[in-house]
Amino acid sequence: MRTYIRHLIGRASLPCLLCAALSGPGTVAAEDASSRPMPAQPLTSGNWYLTVSPYMHHWYPKPEHRHVWLLGIERYDADNSVMGFAYFQNSYGDPTIYAYPWGQAYPNFLGVEKLTAKWSAGLLYGYVGQWKDKVPLNHNGFSPAIIPALSWKLGSGYEAQIALPSFNVMFQLQIPLSNFAK
Repeated sequence: MRTYIRHLIGRASLPCLLCAALSGPGTVAAEDASSRPMPAQPLTSGNWYLTVSPYMHHWYPKPEHRHVWLLGIERYDADNSVMGFAYFQNSYGDPTIYAYPWGQAYPNFLGVEKLTAKWSAGLLYGYVGQWKDKVPLNHNGFSPAIIPALSWKLGSGYEAQIALPSFNVMFQLQIPLSNFAK
């Protein structure tokens, strides 16, 4: 039991620390602004991206780990809020979805023009059967998730992104959907 608790604390500590660091002094201003109702955003607003990940590196590989890939769609609004949906094959070969209606991007992270820090929060579904204990708070395959990421702006709106789920690193490419309309 102690090992499982240490595992949960370890999995949660990096996302929690990153979120706390990113919230910083701007939190007070955000609380004042949050007291005003915000108008609904149509799904056609914002900048939409196609997210593709061909590979995830496991820092602690196990024999049961399988190749991981991801295909998703993500929207950034003018206030740098983030939302999206991803379909992927998890580390155990099972199809999994991640729907995240909450998130925030922080452009020019640490004063670096091309670097963006980001977090997203939502719901995972797909860790079932013998793998149900591989994600915390799993109930019938559903579990909450918070995923921090860093991205680097390339050219023409493309971004290379590294998502940091638990003790792994997922390499992603984000392609602006506006590039397909040209």
